[in-house]
Amino acid sequence: MSEKIMPESEKITPIREKILANIRVQRYTPGKDKSPYFDNFKMEVETGMTILEVLRHIKNTQDSSLTFRAFCRSAICGSCAVKVNSDSVLACSTQLMPILKDFGKGSVTITPMSNMPIIRDLVVDIDPVIEKLAKMHPYLVENRERVPKALEQESLMSQKELEKFNVMTDCILCAACYSACSSVKTDSNYAGPLTIVKAYRYSADPRDNFSSMRIQAAMDQGLWSCVQCRKCIKVCPKDIRPADSIRNMRQISIEVGIHDTPGSRRARAYTDDVENFGQVNKPMLPVIVNGTKGWAAIEAAEAGLKKHGMEPTRQVCTLPGQKVTAKIYAKVREIEAKEKNQGENKV
Repeated sequence: MSEKIMPESEKITPIREKILANIRVQRYTPGKDKSPYFDNFKMEVETGMTILEVLRHIKNTQDSSLTFRAFCRSAICGSCAVKVNSDSVLACSTQLMPILKDFGKGSVTITPMSNMPIIRDLVVDIDPVIEKLAKMHPYLVENRERVPKALEQESLMSQKELEKFNVMTDCILCAACYSACSSVKTDSNYAGPLTIVKAYRYSADPRDNFSSMRIQAAMDQGLWSCVQCRKCIKVCPKDIRPADSIRNMRQISIEVGIHDTPGSRRARAYTDDVENFGQVNKPMLPVIVNGTKGWAAIEAAEAGLKKHGMEPTRQVCTLPGQKVTAKIYAKVREIEAKEKNQGENKV
């Protein structure tokens, strides 16, 4: 039976659209302008044009004083990060046409990154972030038990060990996550997502021998200040999921014995309460986390309930599924103990 010969495929011509768009760009020069303001630029946007191309076109044809930062144009250096309609993006890899269509308007607003001082227009000072990063010791301090003395030998690790931190090596320090971070906005001393990502990357590396000091540095810079709003996950151009690294770093801090912090006490209370009651014991959580200082929060909450005619209680009921939950906890402990014994036997 002869095979049917398929006709040669016709050349596919992509549909290219054009939209006359209004580009609102925030302008500000410290020492010259009293406050930030917006300039409007009209231009024809074509399919495939990136935010960076649009900015270059405006600078070349309409206003040469427009200031922004860009280098590689390949989503590698991270220097072109800006906010488009309040979302942090890389200008060189973000196309404008889909944004215009999603918002259903022929207008877009471009502003500089948040939580960092503005140098001029869309250029921000990233030095404060780098200074916080330096305090995290973002480099490998070799573990002599894993790193061979001879240069001719390789420092080998398993695929499982590599998977713990491999994706974090893709971080390009664009600071998109830092710009979106709610905790940085309220606490300027908080290290921010990208710095903790780097701290976790090296702390999880089996070749490193400096994790205890690095964890303490993370604690000093607010490791438990993150509220897990997940905004950093949404904006990360490399899909690194910084919030997950923060959670993992917290887990490491507990495993090494740092328990006397509000954050670690809260984490322990959550797991213990779910095992014992099937839910979190919220009425007493402030005292468990903050000690006697927490009574003020409990009394304030009770006063609020009474004001609205509700009778407060400090008792927490046990949910019907608690017994199943307790069995899951017991199984997890069994697996953890088994893995720990296997690790000790290998040593």
